Amino acid sequence: MSLIGRSINLALALLICVSVAGTAGATLFYQESVEELDTQNSQLRQQNEQLREDLQSTRSDLQTARQRLRELNQTLDTTRSDVSQVSENLEETESQLDSTQQELASTRENLQAARQQVQSLESRVDTLQDRNSELRSEVSDLESTNQDLREERDQLQQDVEELNDEISQLESDISSLRSENERLRRENGNLRDALANACRALNASERPQGCQLA
Repeated sequence: MSLIGRSINLALALLICVSVAGTAGATLFYQESVEELDTQNSQLRQQNEQLREDLQSTRSDLQTARQRLRELNQTLDTTRSDVSQVSENLEETESQLDSTQQELASTRENLQAARQQVQSLESRVDTLQDRNSELRSEVSDLESTNQDLREERDQLQQDVEELNDEISQLESDISSLRSENERLRRENGNLRDALANACRALNASERPQGCQLA
């Protein structure tokens, strides 16, 4: 063989040796790598399972968070509406407060005027009470005087009744006296007539002494 042929053969032989050694090493390395990969694969499976569990938990938490977020959004909307209503109520309350303050000021003025009027009325009441006491005293005196006058009136009425009885009796006596006086007048007239007749009879007999009528 030539030198080139020997070199090629040697190179091929070396290549084959290297290949065989490399194949054995590669096989050994592959086996070790497979075992290591199995171990890593097992660990990755465990990690994957844990990650799935974490993912499921995270999804559940995310769902809860979304639900909570929706609730918070609804609460926020409600709160905004409430805030708007409260703002309107606040404005209305402030307006009412201003009106109430004005009414309070007016009421205080009215109260002051009422107090002054009360003081004036109390003074008048005191004066009227004093006057009332005086009038009560006068009424008491007048009632006492009235009672005395009633008693006097009753006594006078009794006296009048007695006088009326006496007047009736006197009128009866006067009537009787008038009747008696009339009777006596008639009797006197009769006597005068009889006396005149007697005188005429005596005068007719011409007696010296004659008859004279009174």
